[in-house]
Amino acid sequence: MSFLTDLIKEKAGEVLADKISIPEGIQEQVLGGISDSIFGSIKETASKEGGIDQLIELFTGRQEVSSSPVASLASNIFGSDIAKKLGLSPAIVNAIVPVIPVIIKKFTSSEKIDINDLISEVTSSGITDKLKDAAGSILGGFFK
Repeated sequence: MSFLTDLIKEKAGEVLADKISIPEGIQEQVLGGISDSIFGSIKETASKEGGIDQLIELFTGRQEVSSSPVASLASNIFGSDIAKKLGLSPAIVNAIVPVIPVIIKKFTSSEKIDINDLISEVTSSGITDKLKDAAGSILGGFFK
């Protein structure tokens, strides 16, 4: 399990503790499902044209999470794919989906995130260099 996955689960746990009661036997699966949906959204976004720029804007605070396609996609992934795999009730799904953007906001604003860790988590087949170049150009060459 990666540091970033653990960080998402930590942030999800903090947000959910204040908002919803998840049955004790499935808490870990739900937190894992939320983490999977957020990383799935990040990976899918990174693979699309212009997606890297969207991620950098999100993680540098230049785009609000509430208007981010990353948050919308993560909510859709959780609400459709992951909730079914976990066999969650509609009541639990309906309680979790609206707080996924809140979790993403806590995750993206965490001081513990290293952009290099994020890049290594979401990269595949040539996306690494694109992410590093985009991050470098936007963040003043720090990553070059």
